[in-house]
Amino acid sequence: MRKKNLALVGVLAVSLLATGCSLTPEKTSSPTGPSQGAKQGEQAENVMPTTVYAVNQNGFVVPLNIKIGKTEGVAKATLQHMIKAGAGDAALTGTGLTNVLPKGTEIRGLVIDKGMARVDFSKEVLDYKTAEEERAIVDAVVWTLTSLPNVDKVQLLFDGHVKPTMKMGTPVADPISRESGINLQVQSEVNPTNATKLTLYFEGANDKGNFNYLVPVTRIVPNVKDQNMVDLTLAELAKGPNAAGLDPVVMPTMKPLKTDIKEKTATLDFGDDFQAATSTTAGASMIHSIVLSVAANSEVEQIQFTVNGQMPGLTDGFDLTKPVAVPKVVNEQQL
Repeated sequence: MRKKNLALVGVLAVSLLATGCSLTPEKTSSPTGPSQGAKQGEQAENVMPTTVYAVNQNGFVVPLNIKIGKTEGVAKATLQHMIKAGAGDAALTGTGLTNVLPKGTEIRGLVIDKGMARVDFSKEVLDYKTAEEERAIVDAVVWTLTSLPNVDKVQLLFDGHVKPTMKMGTPVADPISRESGINLQVQSEVNPTNATKLTLYFEGANDKGNFNYLVPVTRIVPNVKDQNMVDLTLAELAKGPNAAGLDPVVMPTMKPLKTDIKEKTATLDFGDDFQAATSTTAGASMIHSIVLSVAANSEVEQIQFTVNGQMPGLTDGFDLTKPVAVPKVVNEQQL
C-alpha cells in the first residue's frame, strides 16, 4: 500500500490547528501594505468550498473539495469549474485529476426545484469519443449536484431537450440519482434482478504517488437472505477494490467481531488487527473508508469503534473514544 501523503478531512483540520498553518500561501507584505492576516481574511471572505467530481488517470471519477469564488449560484458555478481548459483546471494542479466536461461546454441553464436539478448543457458536452468518457460525465455531474443539500436527483438536458440516451447509449430520459451508482462494478455471475448495490470507498493516487484520495465504487453483489447492510459492506470492503489502479484500505482478515446499530450510530467491535492498522499511516484512510462506506449503504451517521469490547483511544489524529461522524468532505484540494 502506498505511503500516505494526503491528509484527509479531520486529520487536515487537526494538523492545521496544531501547527498554525494557513490555507493560503505565504506572501511577503510591504511595510505600508495590508497585513498578511488582513489579506488572508479578505481572500477567505471571497471564496467558498464546493465539491467537484473529476477523473483520474485510470478513468475513475473522484470527489475533490475545492475553493471557488463566492456566489449564490453554487450549482452552476461548480459545474463550470468542471469544464476542461477552463478556470477549474487550476484547482486540480498536482492531483493527477482532470475535469470531465469537454472543452467549450456551456451550462445553458440550471434550475433546482423540489429536490431535482434540471441542468441544460450545450451540444459541446457530447464532444467525447468513448462510452467510458460518457459514463464518467454522467457520474460526475450527478454526484456533484447531489452533493448539494437541496438536490436528490438530476435531469440532464441538451440544448433545451431531454434525450432518451446519450450518443454511446447511456439512458438519460429520466432523472438520475445516486442510486444509479458511480464507477460501477458488475460481476458477470450476478443476476441484476436479485442483487444489491453497495458504494465502497477505496484508495487511489496520482502517478507520482504524492497525492492520495478515496474513490467511491458501486459494486453490484448478490442478495443475501436477511442481509445486514453494515456487515455486507464491511465484508465487501475486506475483499478489496477488484480493479486495477485502486488500493485496498481494509486488510482481508479484518472482520468485525460484533456489530450493533442503535438509531443512527453503529458500534463496530474489531480484534487486535484494527488496533494495529490504525497505528500505521494508513489508519486515517481506513477509518474514513469504513465510515463513508457504511453510511452510504445504511442509515448510519456515525460509528463507534471498539477493540475487543474496549475503547481504542487516540490514534492518528482521531479520538476513538467518541463516535466518528461521516465527514462532510472526502478529499481536500492539494494546498
